[in-house]
Amino acid sequence: MKKLIVLIYITFATLLFGYAKAGELCYVPSFAGINPATIDFPVHFENLAVKPVGGKIEISWATLTEKNNKQFEIQRSTDGEYFKTIAIIFTLDDSNEVKNYVFRDELKGVKERKLTYRIKQVDTGEGYSYSKTVTPVM
Repeated sequence: MKKLIVLIYITFATLLFGYAKAGELCYVPSFAGINPATIDFPVHFENLAVKPVGGKIEISWATLTEKNNKQFEIQRSTDGEYFKTIAIIFTLDDSNEVKNYVFRDELKGVKERKLTYRIKQVDTGEGYSYSKTVTPVM
């Protein structure tokens, strides 16, 4: 039953956003005076990078751990304030190993040259958090 629900969710997301892919992502925010290693985040990620490659934008990252993670939404903004989800990467497996990921934004219909990206991490309890924002050097 769970697989059927996930399949319906992926189909809906593909129709809505035009793209859906199985995969993973994460970000560990910094808190003043709090050691992030003592907090149980659903996902720990690092090395979020965004760069132009062959007329596209390549977004790459690594996850350190993943626990109760549902999905990652790659979001793009043309003004640095309002973000639109351009891809959803579904995750259902917990992991304590480093995983590396890459997504390429095809830039279909995008005319703006200054773009900003971030990742929205959604856990199985429907909580969510955002990564830092990153702007590629064009």
